[in-house]
Amino acid sequence: MPLVNKKKCISCKKCVKKCPVDAIDMVKGKALIVDEKCINCGKCIKICPVKAILKDREIVKFKVRSNLKAVKDSLSENKSKKAKNRLVKNQIRQLKIEQQILRETMKGLKHIKL
Repeated sequence: MPLVNKKKCISCKKCVKKCPVDAIDMVKGKALIVDEKCINCGKCIKICPVKAILKDREIVKFKVRSNLKAVKDSLSENKSKKAKNRLVKNQIRQLKIEQQILRETMKGLKHIKL
């Protein structure tokens, strides 16, 4: 599903008007794609004048950078090396849990009968 980079969004509402299934809302002046409604047609990506709507392959890079920035920001708040190590280890543990959840969910989706 497409993702809106809120920092780039200029609130022009072109994507909202172009969406054939009304899957884009404006929240606090920024576009928000409702995943449950989105049919992944890509019309919003093409119409966005500032390239604020990311394609699937761009989302991975965006989220990785965002996650790493958040950890680095948290690390700068801690003074001791021990606290920084705990923070990084905790993040790794949380990501492994999320990875396991995704893996199990994907297995379950393969077995859903339509």
